[in-house]
Amino acid sequence: MRAPGNGLKLALALALAGFAGPAAAALTISAETDRTSVEINENLYLTVQVAGDSSSVPEPKIPNMQNFNSYSSGRSQSISIINGKITTSVSFTYILSPRFLGIQKIPSISVFNGTEKAFTPEIEITVTRPSAAAAQNKAEGRIFLKAETDKKTAYPGEQVNLSVKFYTSVPLTSNPQYMQPPLKNLIPEDLPPIRSGETTLNGEHYAYSEIKTALFALSPGPAEIKPASVVVQVPSNETLDPFDPNFFQKFMSMSNAQGSSREFATEAVSLNIKPLPPGAPAGFSGAVGNYTVSATADRLEAKAGEPVNFSITVAGSGNLKAVTAPQLPDLQDFKVFDTMSSLDIRKDGDIIGGKKTFTYILVPRAAGRKTVPPITFHFFEPRAAQYRELQTAPLTINVKKGDLDSKNVYFSGGAAAPKVTASDIRYVSDEPRAGFIADSAEGIAALPLWPLTLPAGLMLATFWLSRFNRFKSANPLLFRFHRAKSQANSAVEKITALLKAGDTGAAVALLYDSFMYYLSDKCGVKVSALTMKKAAQLIKERFPAVTPRAMEEVRELWTALELRHFSPSAAEPEGVRNLLKKYSLLITLLEKELRRPRP
Repeated sequence: MRAPGNGLKLALALALAGFAGPAAAALTISAETDRTSVEINENLYLTVQVAGDSSSVPEPKIPNMQNFNSYSSGRSQSISIINGKITTSVSFTYILSPRFLGIQKIPSISVFNGTEKAFTPEIEITVTRPSAAAAQNKAEGRIFLKAETDKKTAYPGEQVNLSVKFYTSVPLTSNPQYMQPPLKNLIPEDLPPIRSGETTLNGEHYAYSEIKTALFALSPGPAEIKPASVVVQVPSNETLDPFDPNFFQKFMSMSNAQGSSREFATEAVSLNIKPLPPGAPAGFSGAVGNYTVSATADRLEAKAGEPVNFSITVAGSGNLKAVTAPQLPDLQDFKVFDTMSSLDIRKDGDIIGGKKTFTYILVPRAAGRKTVPPITFHFFEPRAAQYRELQTAPLTINVKKGDLDSKNVYFSGGAAAPKVTASDIRYVSDEPRAGFIADSAEGIAALPLWPLTLPAGLMLATFWLSRFNRFKSANPLLFRFHRAKSQANSAVEKITALLKAGDTGAAVALLYDSFMYYLSDKCGVKVSALTMKKAAQLIKERFPAVTPRAMEEVRELWTALELRHFSPSAAEPEGVRNLLKKYSLLITLLEKELRRPRP
């Protein structure tokens, strides 16, 4: 695979590395709780913060905590780009519910980004008995578990709230252990905190705890919430016979377990997921909810060749994790580098919402007033059962003439010829060499005839090579088209070797570059000017016989590679191997498709 041109290298360096090159801080992780002492019937908040020097950081690995039940309470993320240096910080919030009395430990939490690993220290929490008022329960009664949803029908991506209530009028010796229900055609999002209260059912007084979960359907059709369960320990009323042969075994079992262990389960709940109505606009990518959209830039004045951070923020209620970046229009005045995203999830009032920000790096090509046109965002609003279209306001950036450094960035045309200095010139020596020629003439004359034909052969070879190079210079697109396959196959071998060596990050980068250069060579344009939309347009213009299936395969691979290239945490080895296999098959398919005769 050939290396990128000097112009593209420098553009990437300016936009993504930011003019300077000091190494950023290593991966870090910290954890803290809102308090270190809690009653057994209360909850505490655990906040884990992960920071790193890339556009995304991995999620922490929460260990199995035997002494606490844990529930995710949301996350917030911030990305800063200062002088080209990218810093990402993500806060993950969890609600912990203690299960046993005494001093309990929150184990060390780890995070791993593929090369670095960081840990938090253990945290000690003192769990005490509840106050006398909270501990009052009837000695006799019932325990049961109930699950219900706030709606029975929904659209794919529409929020459905599941409520699981645990009722008891029996004194418990430890907090219940809740096991979430398995789900079919649904994905969950916790809605902490756990609610608790008292109520009267059928004339009997109960205490209850309620756990809520937001659910989002994946596709039309039936969906199911299978039984949830709770394991509790209740005081044993069994009378032990001291003459029973198993007396000591039963006594130790009751002492250790603080009573008998019992499990309770809910009934299964079925949902009907309706298909989205027909008539979706062309730009609709599956966003469901109620949103607003806005666009901002970190500055409205810049020099040609300097990067500008352009951000599109989608805010509102809905499953923001599934929201994808709005499609940018063709920006002829800018070089666009896709894309980094930050996610801030809120769960106020049992409604999943917040904001998701997509940040592009725009590099102005030339001086003048350059305008980013309105960006269109489409979504489906379930309450109104209608598709909505929103647009951002246009954004004008005043671009000034660049400095000398920015003049070295080339986006089109050939690069300027380098300046020749005196140190680059090798001077011709004036020492006479005639003696050597005279001494050698006699030896040459003594050679047999066939070696004397070598100069003529070399002259013919030089003449043919010169003609070939002139033909190559006159037909660059033809040569780029034919060599694309061999360079792609060579890259596949190198990527396979990187995966075997465990270097997934380098394999993803090489796979992304190879795919971009393959399409660049086939389309006959510079890779720095290639976008998905432009590549599709050029392929259809130059090769009208190409099938829609081939174009769809190109779009799918492009999208998957960009996700892993710009989000290193998404680059799992098995996924990269699958993409490499798909890339090899796509090369074979395109080599046939692009040679099909015109219809």
